[in-house]
Amino acid sequence: VSIVRGLGVNFFDGLVTLDMRRYFNVQRLALAKKLFQENVFFKLAAGVVMAGIVFFGSGMLAGFYGQDVSSLIKWASVLLITGAIQSLTSIFLQSVISFSQQGLNALREVLKLILIASFLLWYQFGIAEVVIIHVIAETAATLAFSFFIVVKKYRKAFLGVQAAVEPVMMPLVKTHGPRIFVIFGLKEVLQDAAPWLVKIFTNTEGVALYSLALNLTAFIQDFMPLTGIKLLLALKADNLNELYFIFMRAVKYTFWLGVLFFVASFLFVPLIVGWLFPAYVPAIPVFRAMIMVLPLYGVVKVIHVTLASLREYKVLAMRLVNEVAILFVGSALLLPTIGVLGIGLVYLARLIERTWFLYPQLVKRYPSFIIKLRKLFRIDATDRQFAAQMLRQLYLAVGKKG
Repeated sequence: VSIVRGLGVNFFDGLVTLDMRRYFNVQRLALAKKLFQENVFFKLAAGVVMAGIVFFGSGMLAGFYGQDVSSLIKWASVLLITGAIQSLTSIFLQSVISFSQQGLNALREVLKLILIASFLLWYQFGIAEVVIIHVIAETAATLAFSFFIVVKKYRKAFLGVQAAVEPVMMPLVKTHGPRIFVIFGLKEVLQDAAPWLVKIFTNTEGVALYSLALNLTAFIQDFMPLTGIKLLLALKADNLNELYFIFMRAVKYTFWLGVLFFVASFLFVPLIVGWLFPAYVPAIPVFRAMIMVLPLYGVVKVIHVTLASLREYKVLAMRLVNEVAILFVGSALLLPTIGVLGIGLVYLARLIERTWFLYPQLVKRYPSFIIKLRKLFRIDATDRQFAAQMLRQLYLAVGKKG
């Protein structure tokens, strides 16, 4: 199901979200509504078709893996339709600058917990029940969230608005589609190829060490407060002065947070891993090589999102070509000579190259977006005001809980 879902309907989510937001920015609501309606038709149609193919094609796998696997795949085929609806809710909520999507995640997990407890108490609990619970929770949460939250916000956003007559989606796909497909395809290569390269040039144990180091690094990166930056930059995409202001502040704050995360992770994570999982201590050198990206991780994310907000998809596609070359050439050179540590250095090299490539391209096209180093090391009135607001919000939150 994951393979089929990866084939299809989410290529243009970022593009559609950004263009809807820009239509909202300039009060062209008829075009925003038309674009969303066209995307609804496309996604739901594709989801239904793929779900049907998976459902009726599951019988072919029964001869290889047994009827039980066929039944599980039939259940899971529903997720292709559910996923299409979730994608639509995410596109719409991001375009109207709403963080309500987090409510879907919470509702889904609560439903799973209730269903798991129910199955454990009154029925049986095996792999079939796990799949059934997952499908029921995903579907019920998605439908409830869409009906009670998204539909309400949709009506409010497009109150009295008649959708445009002319097509919007196809011209958008024709203009940016080839580059989006290149970006999507190369991202899949970068995501899936690394474990195989480690396996080929080292061994299965090397894959386990790489996976642990990567998961630990991703866990730390998830603490970087980047959730809202995409929405904020899209909101200001048509005002370069305000876009630069947000860009520069985001670069400054993510850089220093990255430095803080790097120091803390370098010192304390190895101690925790050695205490809890001593067998995985050999993964620590790989982890330390990977977390060297942390000071630049947030910075390059901000640069990437800024370029996407400005529709510089050609630049974003070009940088992936370089990263694929670094992944394969670097792995072939380093993994046979220094072992699994090599993939950690390749990971670091990829992010350095990404920063080195994307930032000059941004400044070349938008010279005013140059990062002034003195601003990174200076605390000004805006920083003090921002810190005061953060502390005030934290105080109020703690006070309410108390």
